[in-house]
Amino acid sequence: MVHGVTDRTLNICAGIIVFVAIIGAAQGVLEGLPRHGVDMTWPDHARFHVTYAAFSQIGFCAMTATVALIPFRQRERWSWWVLAGFFVFGNLSLPVAAWIQGSGPQAHFIIPIALAFTAVFAALIITHKVGFPRSADTQTL
Repeated sequence: MVHGVTDRTLNICAGIIVFVAIIGAAQGVLEGLPRHGVDMTWPDHARFHVTYAAFSQIGFCAMTATVALIPFRQRERWSWWVLAGFFVFGNLSLPVAAWIQGSGPQAHFIIPIALAFTAVFAALIITHKVGFPRSADTQTL
């Protein structure tokens, strides 16, 4: 155990983050593009933005999964901070966008989204010692 987090706990938390990232990428491909990106009733420019957002979401999720699988599991301190940033600026942008636009995900997606966000937040809290090591732990870095 280094930095106060066991390898098993770190692997489970990384797995949670990767799972949520995979679901996010799949949502962009399976729900975002088919429902909006190819909807010919939408103006071309609106479809462009939806398509761009879906591909950006896929890339964002791929980067999140990569950071969780490699440097985070290797206890690189910066990776915890990057994942926390991904959570704040990526995941939490969804409720902010819904609030600003007055419309968000379909009602049946609200509970799964809330559970996913809660799971990622819990994983970050549980592994906070990777991002905030004790001073004695930083000497081993």
